[in-house]
Amino acid sequence: MKADFVMGIHFHQPVGNFDYVIEHACDKCYMPFLETLKKYPDIKMSFHFTGCLLEWIEANRPEIIDIVRDMTRKGQIEMLSGGFYEPILTSIPERDRLSQIAMLNDYVRSKFKYEPKGAWVAERVWEPTLPAVFHDSGIKYVILDDTHFLYSGITKDRTYGYYITEDNGKTVAAFPSDKVLRYHIPFKMPEESINYMKEVASKHENPTFIYGDDGEKFGEWPGTHKWVYEEKWLKNFFDEIIKNKDWLNTITFSECLDKKSSLGRVYFPTTSYEEMLEWSLPPGSQEWFEDVLEDIKNSGKEDYYKPFIRGGFWRNFFAKYPESNHMNKKMLYVSNKLNELKDKRGVNQDLLKEAERELFRGQCNCAYWHGVFGGLYLFHLRRAIFNHLIKSETLMDKAAYGVKPYFKSRELDIDADGQDEVLLENRDISLYFDPAEGGVLKEFDSKGMCQNFLNTLSRRKEAYHRKIIEKLENAQNEQESDCQTIHDGIQKVDPGIGENLIYDRYNRYGLIDHFIGKDVNIESFFSCKYNELGDFVSGHYKMDVKKGRDDIVLSMGRKGNVEGLPVSVVKRIGFPLEGSHFSVNYTIKNMGDRFLDCVFAPEFNFTMPDADAEKYSLRTSDNNRSPLSAAAEDEETQEVSISDNEEETLTITFSEGCRLWYFPVRTVSQSEKAYELNYQGSSLLPSFELHLQPNEKKDININVRLG
Repeated sequence: MKADFVMGIHFHQPVGNFDYVIEHACDKCYMPFLETLKKYPDIKMSFHFTGCLLEWIEANRPEIIDIVRDMTRKGQIEMLSGGFYEPILTSIPERDRLSQIAMLNDYVRSKFKYEPKGAWVAERVWEPTLPAVFHDSGIKYVILDDTHFLYSGITKDRTYGYYITEDNGKTVAAFPSDKVLRYHIPFKMPEESINYMKEVASKHENPTFIYGDDGEKFGEWPGTHKWVYEEKWLKNFFDEIIKNKDWLNTITFSECLDKKSSLGRVYFPTTSYEEMLEWSLPPGSQEWFEDVLEDIKNSGKEDYYKPFIRGGFWRNFFAKYPESNHMNKKMLYVSNKLNELKDKRGVNQDLLKEAERELFRGQCNCAYWHGVFGGLYLFHLRRAIFNHLIKSETLMDKAAYGVKPYFKSRELDIDADGQDEVLLENRDISLYFDPAEGGVLKEFDSKGMCQNFLNTLSRRKEAYHRKIIEKLENAQNEQESDCQTIHDGIQKVDPGIGENLIYDRYNRYGLIDHFIGKDVNIESFFSCKYNELGDFVSGHYKMDVKKGRDDIVLSMGRKGNVEGLPVSVVKRIGFPLEGSHFSVNYTIKNMGDRFLDCVFAPEFNFTMPDADAEKYSLRTSDNNRSPLSAAAEDEETQEVSISDNEEETLTITFSEGCRLWYFPVRTVSQSEKAYELNYQGSSLLPSFELHLQPNEKKDININVRLG
């Protein structure tokens, strides 16, 4: 009996993650893993470090690179490539896919003196065109889950080796990572994995066992540092491998390619690991899917049915979360903008190379989706995406215009919904308006700060919210376990979650036009327990853009209804040639034959560069101050500003006194460690009483400025 065992370990930290988190991962996971493996020079592995983690390590923990380089030189370690900043390859343009892989290829050659032959596929998100991308990048093999193969009709007993897949004749080898091993390692006793492989090997001639999974399982996931190192799971696992070396041989993926032939040809559908497919479903469908899986499990035929049962498609995160779609489409816009400037006469190409790296940083996948990891729900990850994309644009401006002032408008379907948006930009700021979705302001970029002040997220239902409700009801009876896979169930629930299970009716942008009754209070508005009297929120506005010598005026108008009365709203955006400010002029007209008596409230949702940090305070014209993290109201003010340690960051002024409500928007989400409340932004709601006779109109002017 003989068998080969190939192991691929994937190490990654998202772009924008906190330094202390990465430091903790280095101390509790990466270094202990490497130090343990070094003591077993006969055990071979393949490593994949993402470029974003490598950049941090090179600047902060270069000894890790030295250790891995030495192990690579000795032949114990094989280094893998992939997209440098760990993008979902199919979500970025093909030119960027090739460039990102080439960038990590070059880094591995330079730092580790190794020519990479394999690639890690981010989140194992697969689409049929990827073989050609890897082939053209010089990649010989990729690691996927055995689930991909099961979905393709390959039975489990035929997954102990690799297959060839192709796109238009361009081939790449694909290795199926064994789910049994992924769920055993490191959560079950080491001998259980060995016994599993021994049993399979007794029934197959010279099988290859494939393991590919996250390195963070070995010390960074909840409870694993104690289990893996203090209680010596990893040492015991390596000892078991050595003890069984008479029949179990560890090799690298490249050695396997050289040593063995493929088991055949396979074509994969659009897929990922099974949990990802579940997470990508809309919440109602996800609950339904969970119930179906539970029924199948209870039937005793789970293994029989599962190969033909799968969830959704990764790209559906763009439909599930409009904020994710907006980030993705902004990224595509920046990529296309960069591509248009390349090789253009008079454009500084060195600055464009810097802009390209910033673009690639903005393609890191973690902030674009949400499952058991916080992902999209984590403000600091979204902030990093916008930061790098805006920085890329700023470098492009410098490359194209030098120090000259400029301003321009563009009408294009940025978010790919079939309706044009309007982009206004000058050297200092960019504004993205969506006339088809209530004439809202979707993005407000400071190019100097590289910050999107509308980087918000709406409160929406998630399938796991029903589990939170169950946990709250059963909190008295639950105990924490020391070590579990992140798929086993989240143990902790943040205080205050129950009263924050609130779902917004609309996306939280800027200039959302509400018509509400005088009896509505801040509590009912916060909790979405009020009646919207008009049909202007998310309604379709007609637009017109006029460019003058010193400014651009964007007009957006809608004829709608408020309590059965025809009402028109026109908002005119004044955008200057220079400066970090813009104006909004509202004209509201009662076009009916009855008296209009209600409240008009244009809502703003803002985020500061450091979320709701203690240094921020909100001040109104009477010098009333509140922390940004608190809810409050002011009966009459003509100005509101958010200050950063007494220095004004964002100021909004009104042409007349208005009542102002403000409150933090917090979402209920899950991470690998807990169900938690996450701050997403602050809602500011100025409100103006309307007392309009038939054909009477009212003008309201608002000015917004940064700094």
